Amino acid sequence: MYPRLLELGPITVYTYGVLLAAAYLLGLKLAMIRAKSRGLDETRVLDLGIYIIVAALVGAKLLLLITDVHTYISNPRALLDLLREGGVFYGGLILAVAVALVYIRRVGLPLWTTTDVFAPGIALGHVVGRFGCFFAGCCWGKPTSVPWAITFTDPFASLNTGTPLNIPVHPTQLTKRERRR
Repeated sequence: MYPRLLELGPITVYTYGVLLAAAYLLGLKLAMIRAKSRGLDETRVLDLGIYIIVAALVGAKLLLLITDVHTYISNPRALLDLLREGGVFYGGLILAVAVALVYIRRVGLPLWTTTDVFAPGIALGHVVGRFGCFFAGCCWGKPTSVPWAITFTDPFASLNTGTPLNIPVHPTQLTKRERRR
């Protein structure tokens, strides 16, 4: 676990943020390459990719807000924490798909070709983003004694996301199942 990549005085560069940005950029680059090879309008594909990225970020935050609504009702100042928290993947996926379908229809891109162009980039981006979760220490699994268990030790991760420290847990960031705090 390595939640902070770099600290320069008051500026902290978080590993999760860097990997999330890399995930979006890699996914978009792959989609652009695939769009060109399939004869799609690259400008429209780029625009669609940007809309998808914004929708994914907003949707992830909205679902986090919905799933932890009691936290935010009992402590409205916690709303400011939404800016530094990652969000819930499925919320981002749902809103991004909805926005993409509206955009695809509006500009007349072929649905199946366009989705085919984006699918590998979305998968690649998800993998890179999950590594961001791993380094941040969020989305931990249940305590376990399996040989591939991981033990988080960084107090910052515990303070930031509630990561259990010094307890071997299943590395769910690198698999599918997550446990929310």
